Amino acid sequence: MEKTTNIKEAGMKSLLMKTLKICIGLFITGIGTAMMYLVNWGSAPAATIGDGVHVAFHMSYGVAGILVNVFFLVILVFLDRKLISIGTVLATFFMGIFIDVGVFLIQPFYVDTIPAALKAVILFLGGVITAVGLGYYVGVNFGIGAIDGMSVALNKKFGIPFTVCRWGVDIVLTAAGILLGAAWGAGTIVSVVITGPIMQVVIKHTQKAQQD
Repeated sequence: MEKTTNIKEAGMKSLLMKTLKICIGLFITGIGTAMMYLVNWGSAPAATIGDGVHVAFHMSYGVAGILVNVFFLVILVFLDRKLISIGTVLATFFMGIFIDVGVFLIQPFYVDTIPAALKAVILFLGGVITAVGLGYYVGVNFGIGAIDGMSVALNKKFGIPFTVCRWGVDIVLTAAGILLGAAWGAGTIVSVVITGPIMQVVIKHTQKAQQD
């Protein structure tokens, strides 16, 4: 009986730790995304397609984001439903909150009014921070957001390197968003180029740290 209780306690502790790690990764992602958003030089691919749906179908950003996530969640169910877990729920419902928190924390620094050279630095740092956060929460292996899950599912199903899968998904999202009327810019291009490689490194190190 005592042994069973210890096992349950260990399982609960592991569950809470993984949930905490996912939230930390999403928070980091929110900070990076907010930095890019406030520079106002273009959004990440996921935000670009959301903006495109918002423009094309005349609906709010929030509703557009939910519809995009639901669409890709359905695809993810068919590609690899094992990727769907607590992390999927957290990413779907809390990512926007963490981005709002990031905007709240960074907005007082008036990023939109600083010189262009500093904006470029903040844009790049925001892209790096976003990719690190995404890689960390994905590397926890406890569920993935629908859009992030596309790259992982393609990598597992077809053996294509993760970076290539991420590039492909990001390019498709960006192109679809632009065709639907979304705004884009340097931030969009930076995000497409650096997110995949950085995520791959962070995922690898996160998974290795969990095994040690």
